[in-house]
Amino acid sequence: MRLHQTRLASEQAALVILCKRRRLMAGSPQLAAAIGPEGAAEVAQVTFACALEDAQAWPGPVVIALAQAADLSWAGSLMRPEWSILSQSGGNAGERINAIDQQLRRHGARSLVYVGTNAPVQNETDYAAARAALENADVALAPAMAGGITLMANRRPWPDLAALAWNTSRLGAELAYLCEREGLRVAKLPRRYEINAPADLTRIAADLATDVRARRVALRAFATRVLAARVM
Repeated sequence: MRLHQTRLASEQAALVILCKRRRLMAGSPQLAAAIGPEGAAEVAQVTFACALEDAQAWPGPVVIALAQAADLSWAGSLMRPEWSILSQSGGNAGERINAIDQQLRRHGARSLVYVGTNAPVQNETDYAAARAALENADVALAPAMAGGITLMANRRPWPDLAALAWNTSRLGAELAYLCEREGLRVAKLPRRYEINAPADLTRIAADLATDVRARRVALRAFATRVLAARVM
């Protein structure tokens, strides 16, 4: 684990990327069934590269939060020296996020923006909106079209997230309700989507049509190639 306390104490919000290497190697089960396991794994790895692309453009501290401590050396080879890295504790997703949040705040972090590695349609406009929302709200949430969350940001500690319906279509609504019930002011951000099914490849190929960022160009090219092969 490597945490740069002086950098985390920045006035700027920290970007926290929640990363599961095992998922990157396997990809979405829905995609694997439709385009094969190798194709699904390539989608996962390209979308992860998009998340790192966002991290490189992030104006404040960056933290890579790994699901397994065994992946520390792997992640370290992909990171910039000024980024922080840590391994998540055990438990479900809510328990792990609570533990990450507490640890980063002990090291001086204030505002935190959490994202996964599977929503490459998010861009600087979305991230800027999240940072701006935290100037007045305690929490900012970007709901996923399938009912989950693509971005969750906070300037006050999260309430206990353990009992939420993680990895279900109820997550977004439950998280917003929980935060409001605990007295946190919640800002809602535009709805976005993750890449989990073949229809998402069609959507992302269109949505990234004018995006010139290198990793998005690569993702669009891959999605276009897969879609063309499915038609043939």
